[in-house]
Amino acid sequence: MEPVAADVSRPPAPPSGVPRPTGDSPRPTGDVPAWLLVSPDGAGGAAQPPRPRRSRRLFTDRLLGTLAAWVERAITSDKLARRPGLLQRLDPRVKLVSLLALVVIAALATRMSVLFVLLGLAVALVPASRIGLRQFAARAWLFIPLFTAAVMLPAIFNIVTPGHALVTLWSHGAPFWPLPRSLAITAPGLFAFGRLVLRVTTVVSFSVLLTLTTPWSDLLKAMRAVGLPRGLVFVLAVAYRYVFTLVRLVQDMTIARTSRLVGRVSSREDRHFLGGTVAAVFGKSQATSEQVYLAMISRGYTGEARTLSAWHLRRLDVVWSVAVTVALVALVWFELTAGSR
Repeated sequence: MEPVAADVSRPPAPPSGVPRPTGDSPRPTGDVPAWLLVSPDGAGGAAQPPRPRRSRRLFTDRLLGTLAAWVERAITSDKLARRPGLLQRLDPRVKLVSLLALVVIAALATRMSVLFVLLGLAVALVPASRIGLRQFAARAWLFIPLFTAAVMLPAIFNIVTPGHALVTLWSHGAPFWPLPRSLAITAPGLFAFGRLVLRVTTVVSFSVLLTLTTPWSDLLKAMRAVGLPRGLVFVLAVAYRYVFTLVRLVQDMTIARTSRLVGRVSSREDRHFLGGTVAAVFGKSQATSEQVYLAMISRGYTGEARTLSAWHLRRLDVVWSVAVTVALVALVWFELTAGSR
């Protein structure tokens, strides 16, 4: 008996309980049977696909993105320190002393002109060191100066710094009770606000230049060379190296949780995961700290920062040192002779 060939061109019959397509029902499209295109309510119209819900970004996704950005930022800083720029070619000891001297002068300066000159010098060193200005501004001017400006903003008003009013907001009674009867922006307050923000911006700019143009190991060795305590250098070295271990641990925990998630996760579960992660990282850090220290001791660590590069003062270091010394003397002389404003 010969087998009967099945008619593959005819769509399969709909299951029981599903209405058969009528004349107004949509016709089959390709290999999709017509009864699959009928809406479940039997109205005869095509079934509309469910409207996608607006998914909330999981805490784990945000955490992974933040950690990845932080690691990428650290790798980028190390690449910038290897570029053949002006500051990168300087001896780390000379660079550390000179930039710290500029930071001290910026922190003690009271004249706006001196601060503008120092900030201009910092900005000029950015392209000379082959650093992108936008990248430098994102690290130096985005958070700390803006935070300082937000904290110092009340100082521009007469209720904090009295003086000559430049802009009067109101003077015949406050719009509602908690506000003072008169409010104005004063000249001394605006000057103090601008000077502090400018000082903080200048100090942060030189500090960021130092960290971006110097590898971390060379910076630690330069700190020991200029006489910083061995304990302080040891703490900085261990903290910098160990933070990458903790970041890797948090990344592994987050990826493990994300790979096991099915469906939506509530904010409460996210908070529970965050608390468990903090506790696990704290316990892991305590358990690993002693192991890391013993491993360093077994490999000959004596508390001194050592690198494979040998440092020698060159002509560029001498020229840079003389130029910075002359600039510092000129700025100090101008600050003392002109007097503070």
